[in-house]
Amino acid sequence: SSLDSTIAPIKAECGRIEGYLAIRIDITERKIAEAERAAEIEARTRAETLLRDVIEAIPDGIAAFDADDRLILWKDALLATYPKVADAIRKGMSFAEMVHLGVERGQFPQAGTSPARQKAWIEACLRDHNQATRPLLRDLGDGRWIQVRESRSPSGHLVGIRTDITELKRAETLIRKQAECDPLTGLGNRKALIKRLAAAMRARKKDGDCGALFFLDLDNLKQINDTLGHDAGDHLIITLAERLSAYAREGETVARIGGDEFAIVVPRLADMAEAKAYGEDLLATLDAPVRVHGRSIAPRCSIGLALLPEGARTAKEVFKHADIALYQAKARGRGTLCVFDPAMKAELEERRALADDLAVALLADEIDIALQPKIAFKDGHHNGFEALVRWQRDGKPVSPPLMIAVAEENRLIVALGYRVFDLALATIRNLIDAGLSPGSVAVNVAAMQLRQDDFVARVLGLLDKHALPPAALEIEVTEHVLLDGGDDCIARTLAAIRAHGIRVSLDDFGTGYASLTHLKRFPVDCLKVDKSFVRDIGRDPDDAILTRTIITLAHSLGMQAVAEGVESVEQYQFLEEQGCDYAQGYLIARPVTRRDVADYLRGFAAAAPIRTGSRAARP
Repeated sequence: SSLDSTIAPIKAECGRIEGYLAIRIDITERKIAEAERAAEIEARTRAETLLRDVIEAIPDGIAAFDADDRLILWKDALLATYPKVADAIRKGMSFAEMVHLGVERGQFPQAGTSPARQKAWIEACLRDHNQATRPLLRDLGDGRWIQVRESRSPSGHLVGIRTDITELKRAETLIRKQAECDPLTGLGNRKALIKRLAAAMRARKKDGDCGALFFLDLDNLKQINDTLGHDAGDHLIITLAERLSAYAREGETVARIGGDEFAIVVPRLADMAEAKAYGEDLLATLDAPVRVHGRSIAPRCSIGLALLPEGARTAKEVFKHADIALYQAKARGRGTLCVFDPAMKAELEERRALADDLAVALLADEIDIALQPKIAFKDGHHNGFEALVRWQRDGKPVSPPLMIAVAEENRLIVALGYRVFDLALATIRNLIDAGLSPGSVAVNVAAMQLRQDDFVARVLGLLDKHALPPAALEIEVTEHVLLDGGDDCIARTLAAIRAHGIRVSLDDFGTGYASLTHLKRFPVDCLKVDKSFVRDIGRDPDDAILTRTIITLAHSLGMQAVAEGVESVEQYQFLEEQGCDYAQGYLIARPVTRRDVADYLRGFAAAAPIRTGSRAARP
């Protein structure tokens, strides 16, 4: 226990001390209360110190408000978060005063500058503060971003934490940019294009104006990659990207959407005429020569154009329309501009249905061939046949060029090619077994077939299957195979074919841009003069000169020449005079079915020859 003692002397009148008076009071309870109060004060002081230490250790800006929404506690980092109002922040300041001051001093750029927008932003900010239910993002206008999280305690106090998320926002921006950016060219990619296209679609639907999407494809990239290397192809792609970016006007978006495909969103155009003029001028701009590895390369581009929002409800529909138009531009010869038309969509759907039916027809052995006879000029004797693919779809014949194009587009050409090989060789075997002399049979092959690793082995296997020598077969490749697929693989395959005794002919010669270099690089035994030259040799001097030149070229290179499409005696006589080796066409005979080919050969031997003055041919 504790006592409080007071001792006072007792004095006489004369001042002499006669005794003492002692008063003792028990103060135990008071001492305990004082000790408790001191301990409470010390504990509170330690708690406040600890709280301050904890708050300062947290890198975020912290502010606490009382139940009346007045500032009672904050961390110094809060002042760094809001530097434009730091000097004015004080204890007892209301949250509303802080927000108004921040807007007035430009601390919050998202509040805008107009009084109406600022008022609306302040009201939204106060509403979010009072509700305090979800984190909020604030742009501080100097490149920094913060996340604000606030919560109100049961006692009514509100504590807010301001976290600097600038680095996170920068990372998000970088990731978003990488996700929407083509790494080679720096242009936007397909994802970025769709977003920009969707925005343009919404704007055009709202104001009723016209816009357009242009799809561009570099037609000769594969040839450049094959001949000069992929680094040369990359250089060309980068150059085109730079040209597109320079060509595009403000507000237009350029993107690379595939290996050799680009797109431009033009949000505002007057009409279709302006859209076409834009595309034609773009073609001319892109076709300018490019220096690659010291060589001048002329890039060839095709363009598909789709107006927006015309006939399309979504950006993806416009995207599809432009893609269809590009497909048509390439199908029409490339290097052209094609505008989307709804009929194109129906045509594409029909081609897809045709491809499905062709796949079924191959499995069901419904593909057939006809045989185009070929004769020798020197004696008019039958020399051989060219195998022509035939297919009846629902009882109606399908155009061979269409069938082959669809087969190539849908990777059915290899199966189709081997089917023609098998039928052609089987027909020759049957004719020989019937005691006839069919000669050789020529089969046209596509680049995709020649790139198959087992192509030579399979062809030789089919010859063995039908017990035929290599001389019974001739391989025909079109000039475009050398141009579009002129790689080392094809050259090796053709060399291997010839090494086994199978002849190689170059079909449609003169319709492309094959040079003497191609003829030197690729092993060829025969040049076939395209029927487009033969048709007008009697009327067009240029065609006559070209035909004569091709025949002379073939002979100069130790090759033979075959003329296709011979339909008149006059054509036949001209070709004969030029020393052409072989002829095929309607004058000789129309294509013969497999069922009738034996009768054709028997009839040919008995037919009267065509008299041309010096030699004879049998029709």
